[in-house]
Order: sequence, then C-alpha cells, then structure tokens
Amino acid sequence: MPLASQSKFNAFSTSSFRALRKARAPHSPTTEPGNKCPATRSWVEDASPPSLRPNSESCVNKYPLLQHFATTLPRVQLVMRIVFYLPHDHGVLAPVLRQALDTYLRFIAASGGALTSGDDPDISEDSFLLTPDAWEEVHKELEKARFGPLEDMDQDSFWFWTLTKRGFDTWVHLTGGESDPSGFEFSFRSRLPWREPSSEYSVLSVKVPMQYLEDQGPEKARDLAQALAELLPFNTGHAGLSLSFTRGRSRLLPLLRDQLVRHPGWDVPRESTWGMGDGIDGIHWLNFLGPLQLEAVGGIPALRSHLSHPETTVQELTGGRALISLGSAPLAGDTKLGETLPAYRELARFLEPWLLPSTPFTHFEGYTQEEARHWWRRFLEAPPVPVSNPRDG
Repeated sequence: MPLASQSKFNAFSTSSFRALRKARAPHSPTTEPGNKCPATRSWVEDASPPSLRPNSESCVNKYPLLQHFATTLPRVQLVMRIVFYLPHDHGVLAPVLRQALDTYLRFIAASGGALTSGDDPDISEDSFLLTPDAWEEVHKELEKARFGPLEDMDQDSFWFWTLTKRGFDTWVHLTGGESDPSGFEFSFRSRLPWREPSSEYSVLSVKVPMQYLEDQGPEKARDLAQALAELLPFNTGHAGLSLSFTRGRSRLLPLLRDQLVRHPGWDVPRESTWGMGDGIDGIHWLNFLGPLQLEAVGGIPALRSHLSHPETTVQELTGGRALISLGSAPLAGDTKLGETLPAYRELARFLEPWLLPSTPFTHFEGYTQEEARHWWRRFLEAPPVPVSNPRDG
C-alpha cells in the first residue's frame, strides 16, 4: 500500500469510527444497496483495531493484512483457509488431485492470483520456482502414487527408511510470492501407505489472502470450497479465517495469546492428523461432514432440527455428505465487544460429542495445558466479559 494511503487509515480515529457506526443502520442479515456484502460486521473489520477500520461501505478493510500483526510479527498472516481430511492413500486420491489443483488455480486467476514457488522433497531438496519444467514435475507427483504398501518394501531399503522417518508419502507445497508470501497456497500431504491404514489422514488444503475476499467476495471463496468438496472423498473439512505461519510458529503463537482469545473466529492450523480418528476439527464458517460423520450426528434432519440460528444453513451434498454454513461470510468475532459468534456456539454445542478432544497446539508452543484447552473449547465455555459496547458513542 502507498505510504499516503496507509497514513490515511492510521489517521482514522476511534471517535470517527464510532460516529460512523452510529450513523449506520442496525445490524441485519440483509444486503445494503450497492454493497454485495451483508450489513453485518465484516470479517476483517472484526479483526482490526478501530484506527485501522475503513470509512467506506466496503465490507473488507483496505489495510494490508500482511502487516496486520505489525513489524514485530512479520511471519504470520491472516488468510482464508480451506482444508479437507481424506481417509485414503495417495494411490486412491491420485485421479482427482490434478483436478483439485486446476480448480484452485482457475479460481485464484480471476483475482490475479498465482502460485510461483514450490517445496517437494521428491523433486528438490530446496525450494524451487514454478517454471514450466517444475510444473510438469508437480503434475507427475500428484497424478501417480510412487509407492505401494510399505509392508511390501524391504525394511532395510533406502525408501522404507526415508518414508518412515519423514512420516508421509507425498508432500506438495505450492505458494505465491517470493520474498513475502502472497497468501495463496496449495498443499497436499498424503499419509504413509500401510496395508492396514493408520489413524492418520491425507490432507489437502488451500489458502487465499484477505484481498481475495475483498476483490471476489466471500461467495467466491464458498464456491471454491464447494468445488473442491465435490472432487474430494473427505471425512470432514472446513473453511474459515486462519492464521498462516511462514516459519517460527512456536515462537509466534505465545505472542498471539490475547488476539486468539479476543477473536474466536480465527483458527490455528493443526500440524498433524495423528490420532484424529473420526473427530471433527473444530467449528468454522463452513463445516463439511462426510458420510460417516453425517450418519453419526443423525443426518440432515437432525442438523436442521437442532440448528435454529438464522445465520445457519444446512445443505445436502452429493454422496451422503453435508455442508453447514454459519453466515454469508467468515467472521472473526470480538469478545471485548461482546461479539461471541452465537451461530458458531450453537453448532459447537450440538457437535460437542464428536469434536476432537485435542488442541492444534501444545504447551511446547508456549501455552499451559489449561490455556490450550480453554481456547479449543472457546465456543463451548462462557465467553470473556465484554469491556465495551460496540454501539456506545
């Protein structure tokens, strides 16, 4: 952002923002004329201090979210993340992985997004630029599994030792940006191909920056999530606001303790799927349930009868699956202002028996066991007492 524009947002005072807020119409799920976003607090407006919030009808803050956490935390970014947990080895998923990548590339191209570099230990020991030759290698990696069951390998062989040591079969990680991440990312990591499947999942995830939501609207992000869901044989999946770490996650997480408590709509990505079983990985803007999970919770009728919040919709998908949407756009929430995301809390209460018991981070990352547990159960436990009323003048 040009320096002059950045100064303009920094100069937008709290009192000016409150005056603007008082002049606006009461909160409503309807859409304002000339504005494609709902007339509720925007997903970024929720996450930004008043001095950085916009003085326009735009539903997303123009302030660059790459800098949202200030110069002291340059390696963490707020993004929109979509992830699917796939109970299959690479060999089963290979026919749809190239389609998933092409689908993602098609969606981000509409906003000028692109993937420019990659990491894949089976292509190169170092990061590499996505040249035409590199793209060809990436496509080969995705389209055909290299290994059969590990039980058929010589346990003294190089590849048996390598695979069991690193803990995955295939890992393709593609990002946009070079010196600084753009927020665009495609990642596929397949579990080890044991003949008797482990409790781990293969995982496909994609990210788009907040600018994508501003340019394309949350409906495009939702369309992207549903297009991927149609391709992938998932057990569960979700989409919503998430922290994204380029490196130094264990050092950065403790510095974000207060922010995570304040904004319950932010997710922290899970680094491992070990021991997930059939559990659900938290509550998010979009929540995908596969056939086994949908049957376990009682099917579509049970969801619709128990979920009554006006922002919540339950959609039946192909293959006996379901999508639970919590509003028309992802929200951060703000517990200091009493914005506790009631639709998210209602879904958490209903799904509590099936939620994963473990948090995505541990005391090794700067949190006590109780702090990590309380954050993980943030939609189930009493929220913090608000310190101010957003409608106060």
